[in-house]
Amino acid sequence: MKSNTFNYSLLAVGVAAVMGISTSAMAETKTAEDAVIINNIAKASYSVDGVAQNEVESNEVTVNVSETGSFSLVAQNEDGGAPNDDINTGLEVVPTGVAQFTHRLENLGNLTDTYTMALTNKTDDTKNFDLAATKVTYVVYKDDGAVVSTFTDITGTDFTNTDIVLEKDEYAIITIDGKTAGNVGGDTQNLTLTAKSTYLANQGGAPADAIATNTDESITKLPVFSIVKSVSQTLDLNNVDATAEYTITVKNDKTAAYAADAVGIKIVDNLPEGLKLVTDSLTAASITTTGSATKGTIAQNNKGIGSGSTIDGFEITGVDLPLGETITIKFKVQQDTTETLAKSTINHVSVEAPLGGGSNVTIIDSTDGTNGDENTNTYYPSGADTENENGTAPTTPGGDSTQPLTSNQRALTLTGPTTKEVPNTSTAATQAVHQTVITNTGRETEGANAGELKFKIEDGGNNDKVEPAKTGNITLVYDKDGDSTTTTDITTKTLPYNESGEYDVNAAFPAGIAPKGTVTITYNVVSTAAETGTSETTKVTLIPGGTDSPVAPAPVVDTTNVKGVDLVKSQALDATCSGNVADSAFGSEDLEAEPGQCVVYKIVATNTFSSRPVTNLVISDLLSNFSAGATVQTISPTTTTGSDNTITVAANNDNTSINTTVSPLAATNTATLKFSVKIKP
Repeated sequence: MKSNTFNYSLLAVGVAAVMGISTSAMAETKTAEDAVIINNIAKASYSVDGVAQNEVESNEVTVNVSETGSFSLVAQNEDGGAPNDDINTGLEVVPTGVAQFTHRLENLGNLTDTYTMALTNKTDDTKNFDLAATKVTYVVYKDDGAVVSTFTDITGTDFTNTDIVLEKDEYAIITIDGKTAGNVGGDTQNLTLTAKSTYLANQGGAPADAIATNTDESITKLPVFSIVKSVSQTLDLNNVDATAEYTITVKNDKTAAYAADAVGIKIVDNLPEGLKLVTDSLTAASITTTGSATKGTIAQNNKGIGSGSTIDGFEITGVDLPLGETITIKFKVQQDTTETLAKSTINHVSVEAPLGGGSNVTIIDSTDGTNGDENTNTYYPSGADTENENGTAPTTPGGDSTQPLTSNQRALTLTGPTTKEVPNTSTAATQAVHQTVITNTGRETEGANAGELKFKIEDGGNNDKVEPAKTGNITLVYDKDGDSTTTTDITTKTLPYNESGEYDVNAAFPAGIAPKGTVTITYNVVSTAAETGTSETTKVTLIPGGTDSPVAPAPVVDTTNVKGVDLVKSQALDATCSGNVADSAFGSEDLEAEPGQCVVYKIVATNTFSSRPVTNLVISDLLSNFSAGATVQTISPTTTTGSDNTITVAANNDNTSINTTVSPLAATNTATLKFSVKIKP
């Protein structure tokens, strides 16, 4: 901001120079050319303990020599520049609001003077002030602060040609409540305030020498709301307890140059017909804010579009939203079964912000561009507020968006899982066969279009020896009515193995799956040298697509367990070689035995399959394992648990090993080989 200095006479400047005293000026000061005025301020510099301190200045003293006319007009708002210059700049005002400007008119001469005032709109801005609605007040003071007179409620129009009379050592504080009109965000307005000295005008100089000018400048600012509303999922109309969750994020968008803090705003959501609020889903805990934004107060109501008394709307009042901050609100809705819910419905939300600042305007911003109450087009710059209803992010500062909620006429389930078994290495006959069932529980045909209904079979990645078969086909069996007792509507198709694991139902059944229909997916899992007791999972995921895509059901996770023979060897001490050892004496711990004592070994083979027998089971213990320190004492007959087992080779010593053969050994059954050895002397 510029600063205007005094017009000093040569005498005044000379005196100041001789005395070593600095001079000081206030903006836009007018003085008679032949007047002698001595203004001076003393300065002092000093040190404390050898350290230079801040320079200090004294008060200003003035000497008026002879009859002198002089005055100043000073703009006094605290703004971005010096407070005592010739401009009040950048004062923020709301649309149709009031901007308050303060000026000081001071008689610096030594005689009484009359100042004719003028207040006019400048023409270098975007909007004008409404001078007829603008109010001016001025108070005349003695230089000691005593009030001389007060004049109030002068219109801006009438203030032009108003005469302010000031005796010497008097000043007037002029307050202008500038009323704006027709201004929108980013607009600037400028007022010109002039004071014309009667005394100086009569001295015969140039007219400008008698006139001091100040400028009042305001810029229109207001909150700029970006409202984004999204919904997490479709609403399954087949389930009256189903919910969908909405998220509303309101941001005071500081990327707009004309944005300002928002205080005391209200957020309103009236649900469309056919929806109701899940009341316990909207609490203070459902609201999050950033920075110093506040959560406000929630009031649930029945002001929704529907005609019933069900709670189907809410208001959140008293929200403060500083520049750049956000408030996020999450809540759930359900279908209102007493009303009709459209297949696709839009839930709009609006924000109401009273502006204050001398304005009676309340900004109403909505995600609904056709909302007759929305007035952002009146108070924001042209084209600044945009809306979309497709859920995409707004591209303009303060843009809004919402997203349609689909009432889910489509609905699908995926049922399972299954648990199967494979041997260490499987064959075509022993590989695991898993089945997962897709059921169309909705009201529309599913998969009639390519890409509308896919599924994916994925390896769990836990066991590289067990995986879905990479050859052959996936089998799909379609039961049109889902009733297994009727067989005339069942169709079987196959799809070749796909390395990606992803399959399209439409490729097997181009007409799709009718409501209530089922498709049973059958796929195989194979093993190669897998370790008994390990397992692997496979995940079957449904991938619905197309128009009004339903929520995908949870994936089905199938388990394949590797089964076979589990072999456990235990031992017990028979100190007297009596051959009588209790089962409880056997264990796997180390034994301490003496020469001449006996040790009994027990080897138990368990078939871990739940339903499959094993064949040609040979249990053996090499003589070389113990012959250096012991000799075979006795061999017990082979025993098995359960039925359907056959001992094809009885327990024996073939001079190489103690062995027996069982074929078959039924599922979950065990075969036991037991013998004793005597410790050599």
